[in-house]
Amino acid sequence: MKWTLIFLLLFLLFSCATTETQTVWIKSGASQSDFHMDDGQCKAQAFSTPGMNLLQVGIVYNSCMRGKGWYLEEQPVR
Repeated sequence: MKWTLIFLLLFLLFSCATTETQTVWIKSGASQSDFHMDDGQCKAQAFSTPGMNLLQVGIVYNSCMRGKGWYLEEQPVR
């Protein structure tokens, strides 16, 4: 009984302490408008080659965004 109570208390403590995160594209000095412009261009590039599977489309998109100076970063959900 004692160990069950300790386990339950630790579980509640750690579950409250965790924070949710989301992955977002970041570029120093860029505005939301800059993101939308680059995002649209990279999506157009990624989907322009017929016959690619979803993994290949994602690779092309990520490569394009990185080429434009964007990088992925984990941030807490607000």
